[in-house]
Amino acid sequence: MRVALIAALLPVVGCASLPAASVQKPKKVEHVYIEPVTNRTSEEGLDVIFTRAADNAFYTDPRFKVDLIPVPDRTVVVKTTVDSISTFPVGFDSRDVARKYRMTIGVTVKLIKYGYRHPFLTFHIERYDFYDAYGTASEVEAKRKECMERIAREIFNEVGERLYVESAKEIQKR
Repeated sequence: MRVALIAALLPVVGCASLPAASVQKPKKVEHVYIEPVTNRTSEEGLDVIFTRAADNAFYTDPRFKVDLIPVPDRTVVVKTTVDSISTFPVGFDSRDVARKYRMTIGVTVKLIKYGYRHPFLTFHIERYDFYDAYGTASEVEAKRKECMERIAREIFNEVGERLYVESAKEIQKR
């Protein structure tokens, strides 16, 4: 009776446990280190705005753990460079004065596994947004800075998505 019971339960119990040899590699990157953003434009303070946006994006994303000190062969370094910024008028009032502007910012992002020299992924992102020029000069400048912050948030949200998806592909190759 006991032998029949053991023989009947063996296939069910055997399927419930996995052998230690079948443990798979992690399918995603969890640990990131964010380098301060490099600004290659003539716009002052853009690096500060983008570094703050990068910190906010990665510290609030539950998929990533931000390392204060990178760990070799575990941490992915996110190195971002702001390459270009352009602003041009797109809306005019009845006196032909520019009142709405389109701002475009382009960045290059390199993802480097800490401890290695060359990036395993490099990509370019370009995003745009609009702001209006109604109000005093300081109000217009504040709207311009807010536009930069919105663009930076959009860019780093996409960087997080690409890091999550593309690094999973890279890990599966190995």
